[in-house]
Amino acid sequence: MVHIHLTEELAYPIISKLKTIVSYNINIMNDSGVIVASTDASRINQVHEGALYVLQQKKPLIIFQQDLNKYHGSKEGINLPIEFLGETIGVIGVTGSPEELDQFVKIVKVTVEVMIQQVHFHNQLQHQKTLMDNWLLDLVHPHYFDERKNESFAKHYLHLETNQDVQIILLQFEKLLSHSTPILPLSVVKEELLRRIKLQLSDVSFQSFISDSHCVIGVPAGVCPTKSEVIRLAQRVQRHLQEKQYQVSVAAGNTYSGVTGYRKSYLEAVSSLELQMSFPQFTNAIHIQDWGIMDFIKQIPLDIRLEFMSRYNEQTFQLSPTLRLTLQTLFDCQLNMKETANALHIHRNTLLYRLESVEGVTGLNPRRFDDAILLRFILIMLEINK
Repeated sequence: MVHIHLTEELAYPIISKLKTIVSYNINIMNDSGVIVASTDASRINQVHEGALYVLQQKKPLIIFQQDLNKYHGSKEGINLPIEFLGETIGVIGVTGSPEELDQFVKIVKVTVEVMIQQVHFHNQLQHQKTLMDNWLLDLVHPHYFDERKNESFAKHYLHLETNQDVQIILLQFEKLLSHSTPILPLSVVKEELLRRIKLQLSDVSFQSFISDSHCVIGVPAGVCPTKSEVIRLAQRVQRHLQEKQYQVSVAAGNTYSGVTGYRKSYLEAVSSLELQMSFPQFTNAIHIQDWGIMDFIKQIPLDIRLEFMSRYNEQTFQLSPTLRLTLQTLFDCQLNMKETANALHIHRNTLLYRLESVEGVTGLNPRRFDDAILLRFILIMLEINK
């Protein structure tokens, strides 16, 4: 059974709200009969013997003027048990003439119980959110990852079925801090974003901000069984947030099960975001599979990429913007000369001249398949290495 302890921290905000709307003196006593909050500050921390009676007998106590000597620390009024999930956790007392208070004190009792429930469940949600935040931070930690610990935490504290296939959608926000104000802190902005994101999805295994700019969403494979469907889902979330004036990029990894799989999907989504930064012209590339050979080259360690490029003279990497664009268009058109000329809005002879210029600078002929592959690798590495 869930047990809640009435503390000053819990009871004081309730008393503060009631104080603004009622003129009677109200006391909240904990399960030891101690006044933990009161509209009369001088009574805080006193033992209320009338409350002790209510706690022991689990029934209301009406104290008349002539009864004051029976209950030390009490005043004339009505005291009722505060109940939470069927358990008496404290006492609410209202000072005044019992004849005048009969109906009023019952309303106060119900009001206090509802407010306690709201605070308790809010605290529970915040606690669960903190657990989720900490688990995800461990899951995506760039250097340290303990599979057994992370798997156990997910099972016992979050009740996550990690044998479920999940794919990660990663959101990267720009200038999120600009949406916050002194009365709307960044933490509240993030909570509102998580709420909006969840409304766009039919099901979410987990979601959380891992920084002030990145949000991780775990989507069950059943929601988006195909690559095209997860892309549509990611784009829908992106459009919705952009309509609300948020600058956000989205990326998605592959589907995996287990915490190690979830981490792998996250790292793939990170790679997709990084490639979006390197190749902004590919605006529709969201899923890691969209990047093909570019992702493969990105996975090659930097020192190996640099060693490979050192085999060619420096002029190879000093192509003019026009020649780079010509090469990139040629590759986008699958080496089709006619389509390339049309895409560039130039004559075929102009295209041939430019390709000959590329060969003159690099020693590699773009019309030869093997040389074209090398040139494509070099162009990609130049962008990734920036």
